[in-house]
Amino acid sequence: MRYTPIRAMETINAAFMRIPKPEIRALLAKQKELSIKHGLSMFTPKGKARIIEVKLRPWVVDSAQRRFFHRISLTLRGALSRVMPLYLNDPTVRGIVPLEPKEHEWLMLANARRLQEPQAVVDRLDSTTTFAVSDWRENFWFLEPNSVGIGGVHYIPAACDLTQEWLGPTFRRYLPDLKLVRHDDIRILVLKLLARHAKAIGRKLRRVALVEDQSVSGGTDEFTSVASFFRRQGVSAFAADPRDVAIRGEEVTVKGKPVDLIYRDSEITEILQMGRVSGTKSIVGIREAFVRNRVVSSIAGEFDHKSSWELFTNPDFTRHFNLRQRRLFKWHVLWTRLLWERKTTAPSGKRVDLVSFARRNREELVVKPNRAYGGEGVVFGHQVTQRVWERELSRALKRPSTYVIQQAALVRAELFPVAKEDGAVRLVPFYAVTGFATTRDGIAFLGRISQEEVVNVSRKGGLIAIWRLG
Repeated sequence: MRYTPIRAMETINAAFMRIPKPEIRALLAKQKELSIKHGLSMFTPKGKARIIEVKLRPWVVDSAQRRFFHRISLTLRGALSRVMPLYLNDPTVRGIVPLEPKEHEWLMLANARRLQEPQAVVDRLDSTTTFAVSDWRENFWFLEPNSVGIGGVHYIPAACDLTQEWLGPTFRRYLPDLKLVRHDDIRILVLKLLARHAKAIGRKLRRVALVEDQSVSGGTDEFTSVASFFRRQGVSAFAADPRDVAIRGEEVTVKGKPVDLIYRDSEITEILQMGRVSGTKSIVGIREAFVRNRVVSSIAGEFDHKSSWELFTNPDFTRHFNLRQRRLFKWHVLWTRLLWERKTTAPSGKRVDLVSFARRNREELVVKPNRAYGGEGVVFGHQVTQRVWERELSRALKRPSTYVIQQAALVRAELFPVAKEDGAVRLVPFYAVTGFATTRDGIAFLGRISQEEVVNVSRKGGLIAIWRLG
């Protein structure tokens, strides 16, 4: 059989429907053990481990899809790289991607002499893309950027490791002519980016510290696994806390060890909060590391605001971007506005009062905190009554410039096989979204599913392993 991605996924679904129940029960019995083995877990606020579910059926992507999304993701990343220079030179841009006063202070310190270059940013562009549809090229939207501590650097390859060991024998038995191969390994992409940045600032990448707030017990724990992988690639790596960073002459040290670079999970606002808890002297080292351009994502990573999309969809700013970028904005970037009482352009191009427009067009809009993550505070207008919508808008307006109004995008649902404990399998619809982690060296895909439209692992969503047709 000649497979396309759609046919491959339909065939996998059909195969699971005919596998005998005893075999399905045997697969389920292995799932938890293998998930723990491959590090597919996260932690509740009380520190209890929770297995992250990986669906029985993966997404299958072909080479044409890979090339397409690699190209347009690089185009969007190029546009995002313009945000920091625009912020530094245009006060109106500062109103669209606002920083807190202390964040602004750190940014200006890093750029005190001239524009700090190069800026090395590890990011993930979240989108409504799915692959089990024929119009995958035309009908998708980019939802938001994430450029600090992106989730998936461990989970993306771990989901493939799991499915290879867990489901690989089943696929070979029931679908022997289906050949699946791995995509680019995001850990290798990150490691190459780190090595390139180290070389650009006159270093050789020998040792890297992966820093995150280690006083928090909940959430994901990817850094220990990523550090272990880096060590297997010949780069000394260890996990630490931002408060472990210090300056010793020309050296940046973490836990007393000189490091060439710091790879961070924490935003500057989070680091500042750590300083308020532990004393401001505890974060002087990490601040200086930013100034010396020894942190990845570099300081430009602070502009992963959802309101960055306003720079791309508001005609007041699109002159700053090239023709290819503007075409991408038109077709695949959602109309977004930072929320406060003002006049602006609607998706139609007509000038409107923003708050009145938001109130009248509930069913076509979503309200989101500008800089929160994990799906926190997201409200789809079509899911609530007008009364609730008005209440959410009023709440957001009490903190002007901290929320965005965004055009609501269709988050598609598709059928995945779900097995019960008795071995019975049925096809169940799940909402699905994709994150693209892209560098010039390649692209990695993060597939997430949920039975809610707000799709996020932190909200008890699951993962989809993503493979390429061989």
